[in-house]
Amino acid sequence: MYFYTQVDSPLAKECLMTQEELLEEPGKHVDVSEDILEVMYCTNPLYWWQLFKGAVKPTGLENLQGTMHHAYIVFIIEKNEECVTLQRSIKIEFVRDKYRKVRRQESFTTGIGCEKKKMARSKTIKQLFEHIHQQGYVNEVLNNPFPGKISQDFADSLYEFF
Repeated sequence: MYFYTQVDSPLAKECLMTQEELLEEPGKHVDVSEDILEVMYCTNPLYWWQLFKGAVKPTGLENLQGTMHHAYIVFIIEKNEECVTLQRSIKIEFVRDKYRKVRRQESFTTGIGCEKKKMARSKTIKQLFEHIHQQGYVNEVLNNPFPGKISQDFADSLYEFF
């Protein structure tokens, strides 16, 4: 798992953690008792040539429109075919619009968007790391033949957690 404590800083360093380090390592870098107040479910297209991103569950339109998008949660924590990444920043655009300091994929007709948001139900950063550890997200096998499906399942699961 990659963890950026302050991704918008030019001096920001990434911390790489294994499944076993999830319960101890974050407390060395941030106050894990900090409350998470709001979560946003965001998406961006998988490819530059896409005309639309497809529907987000549970609209029922995902079967008609497809699900060609990458999904992630802002309070940023996301998972893709490489790893789980947690990014922190004071400025939302550094985590909503960028992944590991690189601009997220956009297409010529669709871009980055917040699909839904809600207030978190009294969850702390510590509880979030405990949940990630319990679910085994970091060690999960990542060989899904459908692009974006890994991130969508992960984002759906975390959105429900909050």
